[in-house]
Amino acid sequence: MPLAFTSTMIPSDRLRGVLPPVLLPMTPDAEVDSVSLSRLVSFLLDGGVHGLWVNGTTGEFYGLEGELRARVVQEFVTAVDGRVPVIAHVGDTSTRLAVQHARAAVTAGAALLSVLPPYLVGFTQGELKGHVRAVADAVQQPVLAYNLPQFAPVGLSIDSIVELAAEGVLCGAKDSSSDMVWFRQLARGLREAGAPMALLTGGSSVADVGYMLGAVGSVSSLANLTPRHLVRQYEAAREQDWARVLTLQEQSETLISLLRPPGVDVTPGLTMAAYKHLLAAVGVIDADVAAAPQSPLSPEARQHLTEHALPLMRALEKDTDTAVAV
Repeated sequence: MPLAFTSTMIPSDRLRGVLPPVLLPMTPDAEVDSVSLSRLVSFLLDGGVHGLWVNGTTGEFYGLEGELRARVVQEFVTAVDGRVPVIAHVGDTSTRLAVQHARAAVTAGAALLSVLPPYLVGFTQGELKGHVRAVADAVQQPVLAYNLPQFAPVGLSIDSIVELAAEGVLCGAKDSSSDMVWFRQLARGLREAGAPMALLTGGSSVADVGYMLGAVGSVSSLANLTPRHLVRQYEAAREQDWARVLTLQEQSETLISLLRPPGVDVTPGLTMAAYKHLLAAVGVIDADVAAAPQSPLSPEARQHLTEHALPLMRALEKDTDTAVAV
């Protein structure tokens, strides 16, 4: 039986489009850089994004203590000033901690919450469903499931997600696995159960396929660098101009390949540092500092990004829709 929540969530038609999992600008001593944060928000909103996903993996939530996670949400909410929804990730290793983050994020002004399954320890599907129900009940509104098997390998099954959607506990799901077979099966399961909800892709390389399978938006980390480009792709998908969607995706793939400095192992932390270097290079943020233990970029990596990735990033962000050679 669907749950009856008392608080009002954002309208479903606002949970759509390009929702960058926003980076967290840091000062040289690894504190939150509020001035750069405000500039980054302006850059993304000027690019036409439809919302911000805060305290996700790209936002380095794992490097923030609890009170700082809530402060980060508040800073983004203040900078956004109601122009687009702010979605806050509140996952942690236990239900008690996730509930604490959830309540603090709502108090800080988050419009919606996303919940990563508890990581480190594996739990049963019954326990995971109870975890999500507890978070939703604590804030009296539906939440989004966050599928990230790379870091939380024991997650909600498709059947569990469908069940929670039918109950009204879930209003959406973000899939960051890039497993489009899983994504297709989830979309099909929701249709068959008569439990529609917003589906979002997280992998930057599968935005095109996600749109074709019914995704209503993309939570691509690449949107931190090229919001206009990804908004154009979303608009093409809404128009069902699939040839254009694919062309824009190929341009994204070229940029993604240039974000990998040769001769180094690319990790999520290195990717965040690379994004920050490029945003600093165009003056959006002041420093390319990432949370420890991520090491600073090497001079060679910085040179590679400046010489190869930066020109394409700038080209993709032009207001015109002129094709960029790939």
